[in-house]
Amino acid sequence: MDRQAHDRHIHVVAIGGGGGATHVLHAVAPFAASRTAVIAVTDTGRSTGLARQIGAMPAPGDLRATIAAFASDRLMAEMLNHRFDGAAVPALEGMAFGNLLIAALTRVTGDFATAIEHTARLAAATVQVLPVSVANATLCAELADGTQVEGEFAVRAPGKPPIARLFLREPAAAYPPALDAIRNADLVTLGPGSLWTSTLACVQFAGMLEALADCRGTVAYVCNSTTQPGQTDGYRCLDHVQRVVEALGPGVLDAALINAADPDPAALRSYEDEGLHLLRPDDDEIAAIRALGVTPLVRELTREIGPRRALWNKQDTIRYETDALRAALDEIVTMKGDING
Repeated sequence: MDRQAHDRHIHVVAIGGGGGATHVLHAVAPFAASRTAVIAVTDTGRSTGLARQIGAMPAPGDLRATIAAFASDRLMAEMLNHRFDGAAVPALEGMAFGNLLIAALTRVTGDFATAIEHTARLAAATVQVLPVSVANATLCAELADGTQVEGEFAVRAPGKPPIARLFLREPAAAYPPALDAIRNADLVTLGPGSLWTSTLACVQFAGMLEALADCRGTVAYVCNSTTQPGQTDGYRCLDHVQRVVEALGPGVLDAALINAADPDPAALRSYEDEGLHLLRPDDDEIAAIRALGVTPLVRELTREIGPRRALWNKQDTIRYETDALRAALDEIVTMKGDING
């Protein structure tokens, strides 16, 4: 089969939080016939947390942001992401309109998945956007000192002992259409994004590990560009990959995409001041990743560091260049036989 014909049949599934999955699906657009985002639902942040209380539902924030990022209707995209200033109603300060819309649709339809589907249809989203679960689940963690914390905000809080493991307060199942998409994908990506509260949070739902193990295509982890305070302080690239392998089980993760760029140290200073340190693997790390049964793909994904973004209740990190990410993911698809063979 020639490359052009092959490309028309590629189905890509991106698992994680809104930002990382969105970046991956934008990158693969030129060679993917279909694209699906499977998005985390355990956030308890300020806007999302209030919307969860209103709708008695999973976290809508990352789903809303993903739908807006792929909306064909640009006015609808702006509306979904519009945040109230709280001048008249302080409780609504920072609330994204899209979160309220999803809460209202959930109450009206009685079904969170239907609410997400309707929101995506209203925005004319160009990719399929699915929640990883429709359960109103609470993410918890056991820390290295044996203590346990509850709620994503506490799990990702800085200044605590390292995270040892994740669990859900009450076990919950993954959303069946998301599992079907994963099984039938040619490429499934995990990350980039918060290792514990996005990437690994998604695989806590029952059925996710089995679907990833049964995936007909390649399962790849896109390693983060930096460490993240409260989650991966002191981690190396190898530590990130090890945590993913431990979570998925042996033989499930096929490849790890890792940034090898060495940006201008002056451009890194503002990130380092906030506790975000550049991840760049050495030869020993690369060999250790290969020893885990994972194919390391080390590429320059960030040549220049762009301006910092102002994010709501989150830290900005170093973004991968879309063209570089596209080339690397295309390479993973092309070398599928070598990786899985």
